Amino acid sequence: MINASNLHVGGGVQVATSVIGELTLLPALPAGLVVWASDVVDANLRQLGYDLSALPAYEVVNSFGLKMLRSPLARRMQAFDAVLTVFGPLYVWRLTAANITGFAQAWIICPDNDAYRALGWRQSLQARLKFAVQAAFFRRADMLLVELDHVRDGLLRHGLASASSIRVVRNCLSSLYLSPQSWQPVAVDDTGCDIRLGFVGRNYPHKNTRIFPALIEILRREHGIRASVHVTFTNEEWAACDETFRAAVSNAGSLAVAQCPAFYRSMDAVIFPSLLECFSATPLEAMVMERPLFASDRPFNRDVCAEHAHYFDPLDPADAAAKIAAYLKGGNDRSTALHAASQHALSFSNASDRARQYLECLVASAQ
Repeated sequence: MINASNLHVGGGVQVATSVIGELTLLPALPAGLVVWASDVVDANLRQLGYDLSALPAYEVVNSFGLKMLRSPLARRMQAFDAVLTVFGPLYVWRLTAANITGFAQAWIICPDNDAYRALGWRQSLQARLKFAVQAAFFRRADMLLVELDHVRDGLLRHGLASASSIRVVRNCLSSLYLSPQSWQPVAVDDTGCDIRLGFVGRNYPHKNTRIFPALIEILRREHGIRASVHVTFTNEEWAACDETFRAAVSNAGSLAVAQCPAFYRSMDAVIFPSLLECFSATPLEAMVMERPLFASDRPFNRDVCAEHAHYFDPLDPADAAAKIAAYLKGGNDRSTALHAASQHALSFSNASDRARQYLECLVASAQ
């Protein structure tokens, strides 16, 4: 079984949609393959027009965190030879099936990080307890799938897995970005500013979106640039933002996977100030859409973007503003550089190969 029943928001939904969608395009699938998709993943698959009848068995199933421990779904999983959970942890304590789990929890392998320092003591304690529980379940996996080498190294450094139980399957662009006919429109506020900066992602603390109001003000005050920042928060996340943030920033709302290309296209540039990631597809998506990318100067971004991004200190909004202002005032034709960035993103990896590798891991573990 491929399990995407636990993915309801964020980048995990995009990855699961891509993997399952690509499986429907493969010429032959194992007869015993079962796919569980959450209702959100299912909605994205159907919106993109994938033929789900090509899968031997497909079911819309929803699981939610630790509730899985006492759910009938956990008992149903015991009937399988192998279960591949696209992103974990899988909250099943004793699984008779081979347990293959995708790992993308950077807080666990980078416990001393800037994002923790941005939290209050109570939030920090709660987060550490949550990630300790998650780590316990990740340790129970027979194999962990990771997206980049630095994640594998972090798992080994913290003793969460052995070298033989980790496989690197590089993340990549969804094939959606190669199919403009599948793109769906999105409404974006027209602010009449000099530059529209887009951010695609959830409002998690490590995403560092709190710098946006200061960034906008510094661009105006010190550089004479009127900038707007457009985010893609859920209604709940937007309501939880303080008044200062909501007065300065525009929210396009949570996007369906098929709406993301149109969102990027409506922006003049993309900003990605994250403090902590295993991997994020946002930089690749920004580059393939030939949008200038301003990204936090962190190894997880440099590993993916190389020389094709404009890096800034994510703890210093003034540095971000200076990099954006310098780019805008440069005055040169950037089309060649933007095209090179797009080609870099396209060559990073591809969705079909990723789906094949997932299937190979699953079949091999079931034997």
